[in-house]
Amino acid sequence: MISTKALLVIAAATMVPVTTAVHAKAESSGSKPSATQVITLGTGGGPSYRDKRAMSSNAVVVGKDVYLVDTGDGLMHRYASAELDVGQVKAVFITHHHFDHNADLGALLTFRWLANDLIGAQSPPLPVIGPPMTVGFVQHLAAAFRPTELAPVTIGGTEPGPIALTANAMDLPGDLFEPKVIYRDDKVTVTAVLNNHYHYQPGSASDRNARSYAFRFDTADRSIVFTGDTGPSPRVEALAQGADILVAEVIDLPSIERQWRSRDGSDGAQVDALIAHLRQDHLTPEDVGKMASSAKVGMVVLNHLVPGYDDETDPEIYARGVRRYFTGRVVVANDLDRF
Repeated sequence: MISTKALLVIAAATMVPVTTAVHAKAESSGSKPSATQVITLGTGGGPSYRDKRAMSSNAVVVGKDVYLVDTGDGLMHRYASAELDVGQVKAVFITHHHFDHNADLGALLTFRWLANDLIGAQSPPLPVIGPPMTVGFVQHLAAAFRPTELAPVTIGGTEPGPIALTANAMDLPGDLFEPKVIYRDDKVTVTAVLNNHYHYQPGSASDRNARSYAFRFDTADRSIVFTGDTGPSPRVEALAQGADILVAEVIDLPSIERQWRSRDGSDGAQVDALIAHLRQDHLTPEDVGKMASSAKVGMVVLNHLVPGYDDETDPEIYARGVRRYFTGRVVVANDLDRF
């Protein structure tokens, strides 16, 4: 196994010991950590780029194994900051194919391929599971990095295989209206269901192809549900029943509406349409609170914050509405938080 940090170590010919933050947290708190941890690697939502929040990505860490939920822009930087090894990644799950959720998948696959190249090893193909067109997406990413394949960093004359052979992509069914187990190994069972993020014109190409999913991870000691980007959804609520942690997207609609209506030349009708779309296809704090209360989850972790600006000074704008309906613990996540 070789870490992201170790790749840099090889280049610099220095060695830096790695201590996982899971162990560090246990030592600082004096308590025994759960075998299953959630790391919110990137907590920013939407196509905005920021300094404090990378785009959407999360890690479920079970022992030494890592399962990624989304691979938004900034993933590899945050992955290194979390002191996780590329070789630890067991599977990747993509909720939907918006840029803020899949932009760094190519980087992840290429880093993993490079790690194999440097040590002359061949890890098993990485499962990459997501909406329809995930298979094609992975194939095209591998093809895009063909120039990198032709310029490998070899040790002892070993030639690496194609990047395409290091990933095993799978498209989820487009009609997944009931929860279904989509992945299982000795550490985790993953269940998926369609959420309510898309409402396209019937018959359009997007209506036929675009899908968005929520995921539930059940391990020996915890159950974690990721809503993905979604509007209010009875299916997601059912998936979340009794979960220990609900990792939910959240949107501050009043802030967004004020921003858009204050713009020079703002078109009132277009802003009305935008706000209606956001209200239908995303979760307000009140929506999250109602879902969490009905599903009787243990705690709520608010993620994929929109707008999530760097200059925000009151993170409670995302939590107050949740607490009106949900009496359990509510946390507004930052990048690299652990739960």
